[in-house]
Amino acid sequence: MKNINKNIILLAFFCLGVSTLNAQITILDESLMTQASFNKFTIVNVSGAQTWNHNSQYGATISGYAGGRSYANEDWFISPVMDLSAASNVKLSFDHTRGPAGMVNVGVSAGWYKVFASANYTGDPAATDWIEITNVQQPTSTWSFVSSGNLAIPAAAKSATARIAFRYISSDTQYATWEIKNVKVTGDPDYVNNPNVLKITNWNTEWLGCIDNGPDDENLQLNNVAAAIISINSDIYCLQEISNTNTINSLVSILGSSQWGGAITSTGNCLQRQGIIYKKSRVQLVNSLEINNGASAQGYTYSYNWSSGRFPALYNINFTANSQTFPISIINIHAKAFADADSYIRRKGGSQGLKPILDGSQYNTKKLIITGDFNDYLIGSTCYSYTDSPYKNFIDDASNYSGITKNLTNVGYAYYGAPLIENFIISNELFSNYISNSASQETSVLQSIYDYYNTTSDHLPVSAWFDFSNSAATDNVYSASNNLLNIFPNPVKNELQIENSQFENLQFEIIDLSGRQIINGNLSNTKSVNVSALPSGIYILKIGSLHGKFVKE
Repeated sequence: MKNINKNIILLAFFCLGVSTLNAQITILDESLMTQASFNKFTIVNVSGAQTWNHNSQYGATISGYAGGRSYANEDWFISPVMDLSAASNVKLSFDHTRGPAGMVNVGVSAGWYKVFASANYTGDPAATDWIEITNVQQPTSTWSFVSSGNLAIPAAAKSATARIAFRYISSDTQYATWEIKNVKVTGDPDYVNNPNVLKITNWNTEWLGCIDNGPDDENLQLNNVAAAIISINSDIYCLQEISNTNTINSLVSILGSSQWGGAITSTGNCLQRQGIIYKKSRVQLVNSLEINNGASAQGYTYSYNWSSGRFPALYNINFTANSQTFPISIINIHAKAFADADSYIRRKGGSQGLKPILDGSQYNTKKLIITGDFNDYLIGSTCYSYTDSPYKNFIDDASNYSGITKNLTNVGYAYYGAPLIENFIISNELFSNYISNSASQETSVLQSIYDYYNTTSDHLPVSAWFDFSNSAATDNVYSASNNLLNIFPNPVKNELQIENSQFENLQFEIIDLSGRQIINGNLSNTKSVNVSALPSGIYILKIGSLHGKFVKE
């Protein structure tokens, strides 16, 4: 990898901005180009004989001119009811123009073409408390549509029955024709700024860190990925096609190692491996490992089914929300690629080898998120020889798993309209936490990153949101303090493993939840403690000032 120019990331960051664009909800989206769209608005004629009309070319139009002369008018064009009560950062945009020649600026200084918002429209514009929406970008050329810009709807106008309105005025001596189309209101859902909500993004970054494959400019690609991570503003990023540890370390260095952490389970020069990037303020990485012990299926070994050893990567994390700590296990996969029948069979075999592991006692009570590049659909398949998804075993087990991206289609330029191959499957322990319909592609990167598909990745990031505001933490959580021990498996039957190498030959003790010491001794060189003699229950392993909670099965 070449030396990284950090100025590039700064420039890219300013271009992207810290944004939650793809979490936004569309509250109102009317082109006004059809009669049906136009009819959703309410027309109120306060004075004058002229009124708002529909035009299939220009949208909603009004003019104070008739019969060769100008007339005095006041006319309102009022939107349907909008529920803005659960949205923040609400913005209005529309396209508009005026004419004819010489009339573009008539009445602008007098406020003839204003836009308002109200929390409670009474049915009478004169008896309604309107708040003017300011900073509207005005047309400057005759009959040339311009965007209004993204206009903030004031907080005082937010309610479950909010409306916006366009007010037109003309006089008996002067007029202009005003034309409006593409009226859109968007906002951030209320969960975006909720500290108890976890946002996770999955992204195949296309040979990131490999000089032999993927985009030609390695430095630009790495900086683009880092800039997008900042802009998308997730808590965790599950990445595929990461070449080596240096790639993860470079990303963390660019993002800032005091705020961000990263890990990769397997590495090598120009290998396609799965990695993780996470915010340290929101997430603690407990441990990471490969799930490499599955059974053969579909006539092939488990290793061969997973692209000859590109095993699922497991990341056990703690997420702190609502003053509690929630353990979550993330399985980051990169399944066998290509649409031929043999590749399909290997994907199916990998899925059949993985699911019994996750169904087993080690994982079947954990909050599981299975994400990554599935290289196939959750409903149907990219392989024309088969009609069922290779992940049908998960999708059919609806009481235990949910494919929350199974009905999404690609909205990027590449493979537009096809189902997603970058997916999320969650276990039933997270059903109540998943925010319905929150999973979506992060399409803003297409506009923010120049020549995205050639410079950055041939895949779009996909994000999902989970709300822990009203959840109670389970007993089998890892320690959430700074004195964290990385211990696994958890729950455990026999040997409790300790990941930290600095703990060799130190004294340990195991206490129960009442504080009573149950076992003590010296830590072995294998960095493990035999707990097979313990009765089933919840215990705490202590090594000096460090500790970790575990469940003995």
